[in-house]
Amino acid sequence: MCFIHSDHALSRRSFIRKVSLGATAAAAVAGVGSRLAAAEQGISVAGVGRPDVVVGAVPDKDDPPPTPAVKIDGFSKTLHNRFNQDLPPAARVKQGEAVQFLCRDALDIGSAAQTLTPDGSLKLDLGKIHPLTGPVYVEGAKPGDLLEVEVLDVSPLVDFGYVVMGPLLGLFGSLRPEALAAFAQFTEASQLSDPSPGKVPSAIPDDQPYNSGAPFVQLFTFDKGQSTGFAKFVGKDTGTKAQIPLAPFMGVYGVAPLRKGMYRTVPPNLSGGVGGNADIKQFTKGAKLYYPVYVEGAKFSTGDGHMAQGDGEVCVTAIETLMSATLSFRVVKHQIIESPRAIVPASDPTQAALTPEMRAKGFYHTTGVGPDLMENAKRAVRDMIEWLVREQGLSLHEAYAICSVAGDLKISEVVDIPNWVVSMTVPRGIFV
Repeated sequence: MCFIHSDHALSRRSFIRKVSLGATAAAAVAGVGSRLAAAEQGISVAGVGRPDVVVGAVPDKDDPPPTPAVKIDGFSKTLHNRFNQDLPPAARVKQGEAVQFLCRDALDIGSAAQTLTPDGSLKLDLGKIHPLTGPVYVEGAKPGDLLEVEVLDVSPLVDFGYVVMGPLLGLFGSLRPEALAAFAQFTEASQLSDPSPGKVPSAIPDDQPYNSGAPFVQLFTFDKGQSTGFAKFVGKDTGTKAQIPLAPFMGVYGVAPLRKGMYRTVPPNLSGGVGGNADIKQFTKGAKLYYPVYVEGAKFSTGDGHMAQGDGEVCVTAIETLMSATLSFRVVKHQIIESPRAIVPASDPTQAALTPEMRAKGFYHTTGVGPDLMENAKRAVRDMIEWLVREQGLSLHEAYAICSVAGDLKISEVVDIPNWVVSMTVPRGIFV
């Protein structure tokens, strides 16, 4: 899950606090931030079950997940949500050991996501996003080394995931300098960034249809422990059904920062090449990730589990869920890199989940062309949203969600000065 921060954090927070949390969601979320345990135990979270009961993944006959030597519980309690080199390690592990990380969801709301209302999503405290499991001290890792992280298994601890979208975040979010705030009312409907969605009193005629604005919450379902196949999508607005190909991964991997102090997960690499909220969907089972080591033991953490995501994660969320990640570590001595690198098993891991019949239907493709890559990206996504609404019968919100979890946004070329090309594709076969 990626969040964009601006220098106008105060105005953003004040806006969020103006919106009331739905009664059901408020009851579910209210106690999360108040049950404080001892510092080394994190924040206890009620109602999420016992991790030792739900930890087991559905076995893969061809390649069963390894039995972990160490298990770190960031599932029933939130351990930390800032990178900090002075945090005490939650565990010390040997190189080559399988280590299981039990992780909470990006918004740190657990089962409350199932009853979260659109208005309630605006009340959530973005300061608490990205609870991390760790840090883990890897024996033998010293500054000036590389930490190799091998992803052995990633699977969900629960049977649901969610997408949340709002007026402030994502590709079409309205975070902008205050001087431009007055122009927000002129944004087109497909930007989905109107903080006051609904009928417009000044529209002529006053009875014309509308379907725009934010916020929005969409749920997805799958089996606990499922790491292949599909998540079920039933559009909240229209009931349109789709199957979303799964390729679980963790949106946040990272090590302790180069400098002292607390650092948010976003933007990634704020203090050296620590990693952070990169949301790289290729970091699935079988990937090997490489991070520079800045402190003794590396102090590695992970979080932000995604069941499926398109390249770009355009609405600001993938299919967010509580996840188990089993990893192992190796230290590469005396090698320095500036930013994280990786060896990944596939350039598009979600395509492997598509059946031959789904692949045979091809992919719908849109483009944005011009001198501004960000505007090109918006144009390609707007056109994809329009196709999904017109041809597949989705609402604007549902279409935006599909673009985020199953649409791939890519730079196609940057050689034709002064115009560049950005493309988006969505598999046509996902619709039931």
